[in-house]
Amino acid sequence: MNDQHSSDQHQPQDHSTTTGSDIGSDIGNTAGGTGGGTGGGTAGGSTVPTVPSVLDSVVVHASGAVCRRRARVALPPDGRVRLTGLPGRLDERSLRARVLSGPAGTAVTGARLEAVAELRDPSELPELRLRLDAAREHESTLRERLRLVLAAVAETTALRAVPPARRRDEPLRRTPADAWLELADFVDERLERLHGRAELLTRDIELAEHETELLADRIARATTADPQEAITTATTALLTLTTSAPTDATDTTDTITPELDIELEYTVQAARWVPSYRLSYRQGDDSGRLLLRASVAQQTDEDWTGVCLALSTADLERRTDLPKLRSLRIGRSQPAPPPSGWREPPAGLSDLFSAYDAVGPRPVPDRPLLSPGAPLAVSAPAGPTVAVPPPPPAPVAASFPAPGSFPPPAP
Repeated sequence: MNDQHSSDQHQPQDHSTTTGSDIGSDIGNTAGGTGGGTGGGTAGGSTVPTVPSVLDSVVVHASGAVCRRRARVALPPDGRVRLTGLPGRLDERSLRARVLSGPAGTAVTGARLEAVAELRDPSELPELRLRLDAAREHESTLRERLRLVLAAVAETTALRAVPPARRRDEPLRRTPADAWLELADFVDERLERLHGRAELLTRDIELAEHETELLADRIARATTADPQEAITTATTALLTLTTSAPTDATDTTDTITPELDIELEYTVQAARWVPSYRLSYRQGDDSGRLLLRASVAQQTDEDWTGVCLALSTADLERRTDLPKLRSLRIGRSQPAPPPSGWREPPAGLSDLFSAYDAVGPRPVPDRPLLSPGAPLAVSAPAGPTVAVPPPPPAPVAASFPAPGSFPPPAP
């Protein structure tokens, strides 16, 4: 179920998220399970210490949110530490880590995500989950009792009086009617009790099923910040720390391990906020009050209760760097203008078509070119000349020439 928060603000706040050099590097793209349980895995024969992290602040954008977590970590001897509490729906590419306070020269040189399976203690499960488990156990017990009752009904129904086998030389025996009647009464009485118990168990099972469905629906509608399953897959951040602070190896007594304040930053997509405006004024007054109310909804498997919440109208997927304003100086000395992208042509560009120009103009053909529509002269052999009558004139329209009567223009 989506967790909803509301906050009243007069103006939306714009917070641009930039990734500077002070934020940790080496973003891990692997999310494999190393080790098991919350005690940390083993790397090179040493156990990686596990430290919980606390959600400190959230900046909600129109699509997504930027979350920051804090953790107090003692400087590990091998430089590796595992931070827990991260949601499973964060963007792996957005993971950043940095050291806020600690010994000089301490920095985060590696950060990657790892999935670790966790087995929760039954007493740590939420109350709804415990009630659902108890309801399912009660329903299973009732179904087992009903199965036993139905089996007893089947056995009782199968009761029959079986007379002993008669020998050949033995005369016919008289059927004991009283025994048959007593057996029938016993069967009827027992079946009546069994059917009554089966009917009561059926009603109890229906009620138990209804209770189980209600609890399952409440769990489905509850917040996803607290996992409901006994076995969960937790997302952890494995950090690699380096320090250049000098250490005195000779003095081993009263050694104080320095503590680091580490900040984790990551992006989640399952978060939204929608503004709503409320204008209130009194009739006859010249002024009013405009109230901006933000409705925040998220499904990030995190609990945002008591967290510093900020809103932003900036796009989370686009960089929002501030523009650089150039200064103008009055005087003779001016800074060099920025390069425009134009450059001088290469040497020898004017001689590129010199060979083509040296050939000269194209040769003129011997026979003249005929315009389209002109009669073609055909040479005939010597002999008597025969007069060819001219073609009949084309019909002419009254006021406009016929289409196609004009010759096409010369090329």
